[in-house]
Amino acid sequence: MKSSQGSKIRFALVPICMGMANICLQKVDVLEPFYAQYRWAHAILLSMVGSIVSVILGWNHIKTPIMFMYSCFLKPLGHHGDQQSRLESFYQGQAHIYDDSRGKLLRGRKTMLRLCAAQLKDQIANGTTSQKPIWIDLGGGTGWNIEEMHTTFPIDNFEKVILVDLTPSLCKIAEERFKRRGWNNVIVLCQDAATFKTPFHMEGGVHLVTMSYSLSMMDGYFPVVDRVQSLLAPDGLYGVVDFYVSGKSNSPAEASSPQHNRQCNWFTRIFWNIWFDFDHINLAPGRRDYLEYKFGTVKSLNRRNHFVVPYVIQIPYYVWLGCSHSRDHIIISSSSTSDIYSSSGSSNGSEYGGSSPKLGPGSVESPSTSFNMVEQLPRRRQWRLDYDSSLACHTQFRSYIYAFTWEDPRVDLQHIPLSRDDVMLVITSAGDNALEYAIAARPKKIHCVDMNPCQNHLLELKLASIATLSYRDFWRMFGEGQHPHFPALLHDSISPQLSSYAFQYWSQHSDRFTQQFYKTGYSGLALVIFEWWSRAAGITKDVERMCNAATIEEQERIWQQRVRPAILSPLVQKIMDNPMFMWNALGVPINQMNMFLKECTTREYVENTFDPIPSRSLFRSDQYFYYLCMMQHYTQQSCPTYLTEEGFNKLKNTDAMDAFRLHTDSIIDTLKSLPDNYLTRMVVMDHMDWFDPKEDPSQLYLEIIQMARTLQLDGRVYWRSAGTRPWYNTLFEKAGFHVEPLTIRKPGRSTDRVNMYASFYQGTLKRKISTTT
Repeated sequence: MKSSQGSKIRFALVPICMGMANICLQKVDVLEPFYAQYRWAHAILLSMVGSIVSVILGWNHIKTPIMFMYSCFLKPLGHHGDQQSRLESFYQGQAHIYDDSRGKLLRGRKTMLRLCAAQLKDQIANGTTSQKPIWIDLGGGTGWNIEEMHTTFPIDNFEKVILVDLTPSLCKIAEERFKRRGWNNVIVLCQDAATFKTPFHMEGGVHLVTMSYSLSMMDGYFPVVDRVQSLLAPDGLYGVVDFYVSGKSNSPAEASSPQHNRQCNWFTRIFWNIWFDFDHINLAPGRRDYLEYKFGTVKSLNRRNHFVVPYVIQIPYYVWLGCSHSRDHIIISSSSTSDIYSSSGSSNGSEYGGSSPKLGPGSVESPSTSFNMVEQLPRRRQWRLDYDSSLACHTQFRSYIYAFTWEDPRVDLQHIPLSRDDVMLVITSAGDNALEYAIAARPKKIHCVDMNPCQNHLLELKLASIATLSYRDFWRMFGEGQHPHFPALLHDSISPQLSSYAFQYWSQHSDRFTQQFYKTGYSGLALVIFEWWSRAAGITKDVERMCNAATIEEQERIWQQRVRPAILSPLVQKIMDNPMFMWNALGVPINQMNMFLKECTTREYVENTFDPIPSRSLFRSDQYFYYLCMMQHYTQQSCPTYLTEEGFNKLKNTDAMDAFRLHTDSIIDTLKSLPDNYLTRMVVMDHMDWFDPKEDPSQLYLEIIQMARTLQLDGRVYWRSAGTRPWYNTLFEKAGFHVEPLTIRKPGRSTDRVNMYASFYQGTLKRKISTTT
């Protein structure tokens, strides 16, 4: 604090010196003719005085960037006999400022180290890695990585840490750093990364190897990567962060592992390749390709460093975590992957052409596959199934539509008989109801399907958070809707349980939990609009009183007298007649809107939805759907079951979550991938309302045919609709289903705690028809 105050006082000398210089210049009469002829000269002289004084006073602040720019951009490298002498010439004059000058340039180092630490902790906890692992940091330079790793994985917890670097001046800094720290288990080797020798045998016994912005600087990278392969233990990890540019065409790895945002435009590819080549840094894509060829991919992130000038200068860099191909044979979860599609009524699997389905981005069909991207880690629950993230049907979604599920699971469970033998297919949405089914009955399998990858990212985050976090942290994220330490939790705890798909998404959107999570996504727009309208109408306090009312009578009175007139005003009704608003804010597509418009007006539908709700049960203790919409968070008394401590513990401490399989695909394509007579229950929400009865009936019928094929006899399909008599009921009957309504909404009466749909139907498969019909 004193140093900071002293700096401010010193900089006060700048205007003082300029003032004194101004007085002196005015006293010198001999300069008056010069000033008269050149009026700008006085200002120039004062600016020079101010600049010189500023540089002198602020030298400690600008010394580092000036030396960095000189060393990197101006200092001639000259000609050197070998790589070590060239590197020493480059770093010798800046070794003492290396760490201070690289913080903003070398992005992603902390992310890579934290991912490595999280994976190590997870493997140690599961007993698959030694309690005292061995770590080698190749191209470790000044030892910054090792000191940074200490913040998340104490260095004393390693048996040995070996830093290998070819530059003597950087190694000297590292040795001094470790000596100050008193780390006797850290060794510095000033040797070549491909041929270094240790005083003890290391081959096949190293648990972690890291390379931080060093692979691109090594002339011969093939022997370095091969050496790492020979060093790694079967359970070893390999972490790399570095600059890169992509090739013109996709890398082979992009066909086998999640690679969001990997491709670079032509200017980026050419410019950065040439720019870094001046400093003998090679960004050619072959280095990364070979890395991914020799190792399986555990996590992969592709980012842009907005260095110096944000959004103008964008340097591509990647964070990659891999493992040895020898881990292919490891059983990932407690249950065999071969039982994913097994059931008592299923056939022999010939529907798959004799091959098992891919379980995730790291799964492979045979050990001989060239790009064998092993995403799985030992004992990691495998929820996410592989999908092509580059397809237009997926890239059209930039966020999830629903941050919370809008169907009442209590009514579902009243009508859906579930047991541990059931195999379910449900639409993912926000995953709340799927978690409810898992808690209530622990079905054998729950296949969650959604075309929007972000919806599956959300459910996967919930599953991984339940598996790794305490109830308190989980509640803060999804109960209160905000957690200030979410980025740290994501990297340090949750990441080992996430697929690369989900991890990439949440690492790029880690700010979702800094304010109000439930105001994000498209559904969050409706919450924001309601909040704004409540303030504009002056009913914010009334909404709070209604949500916390102690009796039904008080709740209904506030609704009728204060809240209803404001939210069902003519202006609001006019807005809700707009199909664009209904889709973007409420997630109601035009075809679904047309269904209820055939039976009533928008105003009547909205009144039939909302009016019975305040008299049904209390928002504060039961109606968590509307409580969330109005208050933007849950309470311990009003929340989904998975957010209660009892529900959380049931999921965490049993095998309930092992049932989940997340399909990022259409329902019909997912059904096509399943065998005959496999499913027993399907919950498709209001999905079929989205089809156009004039243009899509045949497409929907094909989907219903697939439902009938995959369902066992007497298996059941459940759906909700905005219409009381959905047009597609006849298609179910045509496909061999017996269709019956479970509830049909009537004016003034609610069907469940949401009451958003006009009907709830059940279709029971009574006969099988030929799929060629």
